[in-house]
Amino acid sequence: MVRVTPPEEFFGFKIGDDRKLARWDKIVEYFKLVASESNRVIVEEIGKTTEGNSFIVAYLSSPENLARLDELRRISCALANPDSLPSPDEVEKLVEAGRAVVVVTNSMHSTEVGGTQMSIELLYRLASSDEPEVLEILREVVVILIPSQNPDGQIAVVDWYTKTLGTEYEGTSLPWLYHKYCGHDNNRDAYALNLVESQYIAKIVYREWCPQVYLDHHQMGPYGARFFLSPEMDPIYPEVDPLVWRETQFLGMLAAMRLEREGVSGVETGAPFTPDFISAFQTLAYTMNIIGILTESASARIATPIFVDPHQLRGYGRGRLSDKPYMNYPNPWRGGWWRLSDIVRQQLIASIAILSAVAKFRREFLRNMYVKARRNVERGMSEPPYAFLIPREQHDYLTAIKFIDVLLKLGVKVFEATSSIRVGAVTYPAGTYVIPLAQPRRALVKKLIDRFLYPDDETTRDREGKPLRPYDIATDTLAEFMGVSTVRVDEPFVAELKPVREVARVVPSLGEHRYYVLDPRLNDSYYVVNRVLSSGGEVYRVFEAVDIGGLRLPPGAFVVRRDGVSRVLLEAASERGVPVYGLDDLPQLRLLKVKIGRIGVYERYYGGNMEAGWIKYVLDTYNFPYTELRDEPIKSGKLQEVVDIVVFPSDPLPFLTGENIEEELAKRWGRPIKLPPYPPEYKSGFGKEGIEKLKSFVENGGVVVTMGESVELLTKGFNLPLRDVSEDIKDPKQFFCPGSTLKIQVDTTHPLGFGMPKQALAVFVDRPVLEIVPSHMNEKFKVVARYPERDILQSGWLIGENILSRKPALLEAEIGRGKAVAYSYKPIFRAQAHGTFKTLFNSLYIYYE
Repeated sequence: MVRVTPPEEFFGFKIGDDRKLARWDKIVEYFKLVASESNRVIVEEIGKTTEGNSFIVAYLSSPENLARLDELRRISCALANPDSLPSPDEVEKLVEAGRAVVVVTNSMHSTEVGGTQMSIELLYRLASSDEPEVLEILREVVVILIPSQNPDGQIAVVDWYTKTLGTEYEGTSLPWLYHKYCGHDNNRDAYALNLVESQYIAKIVYREWCPQVYLDHHQMGPYGARFFLSPEMDPIYPEVDPLVWRETQFLGMLAAMRLEREGVSGVETGAPFTPDFISAFQTLAYTMNIIGILTESASARIATPIFVDPHQLRGYGRGRLSDKPYMNYPNPWRGGWWRLSDIVRQQLIASIAILSAVAKFRREFLRNMYVKARRNVERGMSEPPYAFLIPREQHDYLTAIKFIDVLLKLGVKVFEATSSIRVGAVTYPAGTYVIPLAQPRRALVKKLIDRFLYPDDETTRDREGKPLRPYDIATDTLAEFMGVSTVRVDEPFVAELKPVREVARVVPSLGEHRYYVLDPRLNDSYYVVNRVLSSGGEVYRVFEAVDIGGLRLPPGAFVVRRDGVSRVLLEAASERGVPVYGLDDLPQLRLLKVKIGRIGVYERYYGGNMEAGWIKYVLDTYNFPYTELRDEPIKSGKLQEVVDIVVFPSDPLPFLTGENIEEELAKRWGRPIKLPPYPPEYKSGFGKEGIEKLKSFVENGGVVVTMGESVELLTKGFNLPLRDVSEDIKDPKQFFCPGSTLKIQVDTTHPLGFGMPKQALAVFVDRPVLEIVPSHMNEKFKVVARYPERDILQSGWLIGENILSRKPALLEAEIGRGKAVAYSYKPIFRAQAHGTFKTLFNSLYIYYE
């Protein structure tokens, strides 16, 4: 066998050494080198990352298995997600011919550096070792190793760490986001698939390989257990086949046993993680019948050792309340120095243990994949819902098409009716999309489409009856987030269906007209308009409903003058499938010219703001130009020279001003807060003087857009007669809404409500609950959207509906010649809330005669 270059020889240090990190470019080089030296490894570049770096994957198995990768891939999916179930005889043949598939992903969050470093050692071990255990793994398993899910962030973190090495700032996190658009939230994009990196993972895992096991290495804080390992704790998602939970327990406990045998202390299962949400890749796997194994290692200070005194060790808010032996934590770590080498070692032990167990029980895991698929199909045939319909008649049909495209990328089986379908008293025409529940990924379909009420029981409340916060949000109903209308079919139905492999968009034609009209209900109309405006075109907005032939468009329709922009208009409309309607004369209705305001998205340091990243992603996607705005123009009073509109992502006021951050956050969160040291140039905040300058900016015609916690800029900074009612409520038993879809009523005649349905859904997370305080300036406030009086909750968890009843969800306040806008909901929410995108888009235009 050809000698494989050891990592220490290539990198010049032992992986895991104190203060040493391999950088992504060298890691890619090493992976390719090993592939050239070992016949057990194939390395592929799947594509480029958001910022143009290589995204690679390594396939590791025996040479015989690698020679038949395509066949093994087809077998895996034939058992896991078949179009039709194989016969028992066929199943046994597939089980014998197949190999188990295990995907290992690392360092989704780039400051959690251990996984990517460990992947180097795992690659070398599997590529070079002749140990019987390794040879059995290679014979029975195809390992798909993704060394980093965020190479851009890996580069940024390593460069920052190297830059600060030997200074007082050594071991601090990046001052800005470690992914251009999302930072830590890249592990909340598992089903929405906005990011190109997420799409690569979906392609490999969800569609091409259908693995039996998904192993995902992360890191957590340094003051609890040393190593968390699935299974997680209650609540679970009950629609997942119970065999998945049993398999997860089996593999997790085998790995924990191996770690204990190897002398690793501080290993924990259960607390504090829960598997009931699916916006993370590993938990999403459960709904696809894949065993999802999460590991979380206690962190060092990047690659710098950290000392932890025993008295600093603690339990968690749920699952394990103190630092002492429990059934799920029988051997506590006793404190002391903690190093990157400890992280690498325990992740490597756990990885080999899981791969070894899968190899030994290869046939059982393959057979189980078929059993889980069959049981989901049978359940979908025997109990409601039997299907969901997505009618062609939608408020925003193009967004519905996007949703269907997401389902297809997730490996969900979607069909189109070739004849009419009758559901109850309603008949739906041919062309209606149908998602049957009699399919292997039934649990995923239900989670993304069906109304979901978060469990309110002993697993989700503490001993005093206080609600325990879900690990993420309380619902993952993406159809609701996107504003897509669906029909639940609760009776068996018969229909002529054809499978949908991809969604096609209609290419519009312009015809010879002086003006062209775009529907304000379509999010993609805004993209087309912005392309036209950016090319110098002239666009109007109609402030009343307009009739075009037999079509009636609501207030807010865009009218484009043809002169010089027909090519751009047709190109942009064709790209997104946006219909264009011709007019020969301007309608005799109230209309104004429109332009995109000069937009500034406020950016802070202290690790950056994930919502700011998502806002920039959406603005880029819809072609809104913007400036990344920091403190200097605000503090200098020269804001109007730079922007017309400032967007403040959700952030507590102390993070905006940069004043008393630790003290203020400690009061809010009920625990001591100590920020890491940052160089002076990375300590942001515009101070009290900045608030005054912002207020002057608005009084002189500027616009300030706030959402979530940044509404404090208006309530506490500008001292408007506006308050957040939830601030006075300290007991979550009185009010609690940790990420839910709520019903809102929208004034669609107001420019901020243009294009919206009158009854809509919005994503609400925690706060604020807005109330306009009675004053002499009541008329200066316009409520554009409000919560209804009752039955506010659509999906998720809401305690204290009366607190939200009839309160403003979206309002506009006149301040001098300018305006302030406040959203109590999340208008963008991780670039998933397509149903409320328009309420933000509408705030970014300026109208003039």
